[in-house]
Amino acid sequence: MNAEYKGYKITAWAERDDTTGLWNGRYRILDEKGVVAYESFAEPTDDESTAHEAASAKARAWVDEQ
Repeated sequence: MNAEYKGYKITAWAERDDTTGLWNGRYRILDEKGVVAYESFAEPTDDESTAHEAASAKARAWVDEQ
């Protein structure tokens, strides 16, 4: 997912951990200049879609707190 949100660009995705078999939702937030403002991940889940949604939600929450 690539989305503009309150002046930030959010990129979120899910990636599978080969060791545990769980999906990690990761996200990166860029400021208006394209500089990484924050990058992190959501708690692992057993579903790719859930991991992606969780990462998107956490990214928006981070922006809302700024």
